[in-house]
Amino acid sequence: MQKVGFALSFLKGIALTWFKADLLDTIPGADPAWADDYSEFVIELTTNFSLHNPVGDAKHQLDNLLMKDGSCINKYIVKFDHLATQVCGYGEGALHHMFYNGLPDCIKDEIACIGKPPCLVNLCTMAQGINAHYWECKSEIAHQAKSNPQPSSSKQSSSGGSSSKQPNTSSSTSSLSSTGKGKNPQCPSSSTPKSSDPSTPDLSGIIGKDGKLTTMECLCCMKNSLCLFCGLPSHLAKDCPRSMSCAAKACTTQAASIAASTVETPAEVKE
Repeated sequence: MQKVGFALSFLKGIALTWFKADLLDTIPGADPAWADDYSEFVIELTTNFSLHNPVGDAKHQLDNLLMKDGSCINKYIVKFDHLATQVCGYGEGALHHMFYNGLPDCIKDEIACIGKPPCLVNLCTMAQGINAHYWECKSEIAHQAKSNPQPSSSKQSSSGGSSSKQPNTSSSTSSLSSTGKGKNPQCPSSSTPKSSDPSTPDLSGIIGKDGKLTTMECLCCMKNSLCLFCGLPSHLAKDCPRSMSCAAKACTTQAASIAASTVETPAEVKE
């Protein structure tokens, strides 16, 4: 009875519920046969909760047993041996073939370079040695990565610093361009702007801010009998062949009258 109770303490879920129903029965003299006999308890447990075909299930698991990449080979060997003991009729060659097929490609490649041993025990020993070298290499790589960290953080910080400096560069460039376009604050402003293009003639002393000839230029053209529109002799501004618009001719006529009145005014003062 104590042995059965000890075994019941390990049951969980539906198996415990199965036996609890008989144990909680309050009818006197209706105790089940397995309550006092451990062998009957085992028969009751295996009949209701064990595999109906354990050999077939073990064969299926053995056929589909695979070792994953990066896993320890000792777990694979323990699982393989456990299933192999439950299978009947499998010889050394069949188990050797199944064990080799379940190995990952990295171990198979090393075995192909060395040579596959014909015995299952030797194949297991070789696979364990290859897997041990694999994990040793992985640990050395991890140790080197810790001792020599990659300068990715410094590169990111440098790239961040360069990106933070870019707006200052662009602002300084824009300030320089705006200073080049405007007036130089260090130099005094002059009333006669200079042209940046050397091929363009300087007309600051001929044309005023209003876009018309200055008074001095009008007097000079009238004194030398020059056209007030094109600056050439032998004709007047109103008859200038280069002046095609009436508005331009009116402007030149107005400029001529202003210049004439300016010339007559000093003569009247002298009289």
